[in-house]
Amino acid sequence: MAGVRPHRRDRGARGLHAGEPALALRRGRDAGAGGRRLKEGSMDAIDFVLLRYEDIHGRGFWELPDRLTERQLRRRPQPGVNTVAWLLWHTARIEDVGVNRFVADRPQVLDGGWLERLAVGRRDVGTGMSDAEVDDLSERVDLAALRGYCAAVGARTLEVLESLRGAPLEAAVPVERVKAVSFGEGAVAAGADWLAEFWGAGRSRAWFLAQTPLLHVYGHYFEARGTAGLWGVRSP
Repeated sequence: MAGVRPHRRDRGARGLHAGEPALALRRGRDAGAGGRRLKEGSMDAIDFVLLRYEDIHGRGFWELPDRLTERQLRRRPQPGVNTVAWLLWHTARIEDVGVNRFVADRPQVLDGGWLERLAVGRRDVGTGMSDAEVDDLSERVDLAALRGYCAAVGARTLEVLESLRGAPLEAAVPVERVKAVSFGEGAVAAGADWLAEFWGAGRSRAWFLAQTPLLHVYGHYFEARGTAGLWGVRSP
């Protein structure tokens, strides 16, 4: 990329510098936005979500680890800025909880052995973490496992989306489930109770599909690009 000098990649970051995005999404020659072939007049709510999901997850976020060193992934370019490693972990955790526990009411991807592989020692989604906690997680997280976890969450989301075609997405997620997941299952850390209240305010399945794998990720993607810019890595 013009204006950015090549850099040596630290050996420990190989897990994130795998050369492929977290989701290997195939695009047809005549595919529309998001790489999906659509017949005229055939778009439904799931197709609408997929229009942007595939671009953000398949190409967006994962261009950043391929252009940063391990030090740049794990550390802050200046105080008060979140690390890219933490942003990747946090967005995947929110998506895992939102899609699997609230929309589909099935186990989290995290519970398929990823908690141990990530080596961060916490089940919450990261909301309300202190700067010291963010720094600690960023230093300890296994970067190869982080890439694998993000890919697994993305693959599961695509699976869930396809299963929801024709389903009543306007149905509200039960408040009791939100509370059980937030506190009983540890998705919300102590001191971040407001997040459970936010999730439990009568939100529909459609809201969680729009918020947790799309809008939330999109916002933090640009935050991560800002962090990369402070490291001297320009946007493409």
